[in-house]
Amino acid sequence: MHRILLSLFLSLTLGCASTTASTRSAAPSQTAQAAPGELERLLSLKEIFERMEASSVKYELREKDSPPGGWADALWPQRVEPVPYARVVREGSTATLAPPHYDPESERLLAEAEPHYQADRFDEAAKLYARATEVCPRCVNAWIFRGDAALFSDKPEEALGYYHRAAELNPDDYRGHFFQGHALARLGRRAEAREAFASALVLNPRLPTLRKLLEANPGFGLVITPDVVVPRGFAERTETGVAATYDGHYGAAWLAFAACKALWMGEPSHRKEMTGSDSDSRFTSTEELECLNAALSGHELEKTKKKEDTTIQTIPDKGLERLERIAEAGMADMLVLFELAPRVHPQATLTISADVRQRLRAYVLEYVLLERD
Repeated sequence: MHRILLSLFLSLTLGCASTTASTRSAAPSQTAQAAPGELERLLSLKEIFERMEASSVKYELREKDSPPGGWADALWPQRVEPVPYARVVREGSTATLAPPHYDPESERLLAEAEPHYQADRFDEAAKLYARATEVCPRCVNAWIFRGDAALFSDKPEEALGYYHRAAELNPDDYRGHFFQGHALARLGRRAEAREAFASALVLNPRLPTLRKLLEANPGFGLVITPDVVVPRGFAERTETGVAATYDGHYGAAWLAFAACKALWMGEPSHRKEMTGSDSDSRFTSTEELECLNAALSGHELEKTKKKEDTTIQTIPDKGLERLERIAEAGMADMLVLFELAPRVHPQATLTISADVRQRLRAYVLEYVLLERD
């Protein structure tokens, strides 16, 4: 397998070696989006290999079986702790995250109601939740909990009003949108539910509760598609340089991806050229787009080679086919923003501009949150 894949890259002149692997480390950082000018300068796969060949850094190629979910955790470890149910505070072009509005008396009433709620005494809990919203009309928690009591009392229309109020008070808190979607789905208003769930996913792309809810309620008629990017390659530092590690069972695409990641790790000058910073502790969409582009180039090379040599056998990767369609539609940057950035910073999408948020919502509706067949 190793030799078959390498034959695809003979024209790119990359040497290889094999030793033991180490884990990639990273310091906490913020996320960064690619500027349009940066995207125009993305290196081709051939240019990536040429730069590696010309470099003074020793690059190695390693083949290694990947874990079931790929090397996502190694590539994009969480570096930023989220602010629970944050508000976005915008001042001019600056957006920062702030805690939700808090009132001690309102929180006391919510705590008093909790035993009633847990015991399914929803009418008793609802009385206390109503008082909590009266004490603090701008406290989103109180409106969410009041909605929950109504929803589980089989009053979805009433619940919808409370959730709508919560979303009005803090449109950047995914819960108001998520629970509106739940109430709308209960009411059989599927199209509206899908729109509300899409808003929740834009604000919290890796929202596990929505995935569980839709799996448990197939009658809602919606499904969330699996991740597009399940990486079968990554880069790691060695005692003598940098290694591009890939799982050969999944083909040349991930060899190409790993080589790109190795270049970004081994050449601070390239990172600075592309982003203005030579620090490798900061997530940047430019790196991810360049490496996904390399993966697609490797995928195309392999498909061409397979037509010439039918003995080449690799595990099918449906994600790469989906990635091709997304890239052709000009939405690869939204894929990075939706799938990869939130792994590093769970609230990465909260502070994006209104126009980017609209593009991300369009991506979610087209490629992520689909109507069940």
